[in-house]
Amino acid sequence: MEKFLWTKHDHFVILAPMEENMPFRPSPEVHIRHLTGVDTTTGQFPTELFPQIRQALATGIARLGQQGMTAENVTRVTFTLRETDGFSACFPLLNDLFGRTCPATTLRLVKQFDRDGQLAEIELVALPAQADDTPFPDTV
Repeated sequence: MEKFLWTKHDHFVILAPMEENMPFRPSPEVHIRHLTGVDTTTGQFPTELFPQIRQALATGIARLGQQGMTAENVTRVTFTLRETDGFSACFPLLNDLFGRTCPATTLRLVKQFDRDGQLAEIELVALPAQADDTPFPDTV
């Protein structure tokens, strides 16, 4: 029995033979979860959102560095927030970190976190550089 791959082109459906040994291997994603903005020296959360986001991202970027990656490897950022007040103050920081690569971003709202004072939690998804990857140009 012949296998086919269905693709859609305009309003027509095209049947194309599908190769059994197509060289598709998904890249290994690295998930860095449960990044919070807790102050490592005091164990407490800052009272405002921006310092919590900044600390959580700093922790996440440090963990990426341990695996030989940078912010440019990040393909998705998920922010889980208790409230959005003050989130716009984070835009310059996010642009500095991710402006060249523009990872997909998801914003989730929750009523509260398990820990008092926690306003945010971040998850980063990153892909290690592949041998055939070319770097982004510095200028457009």
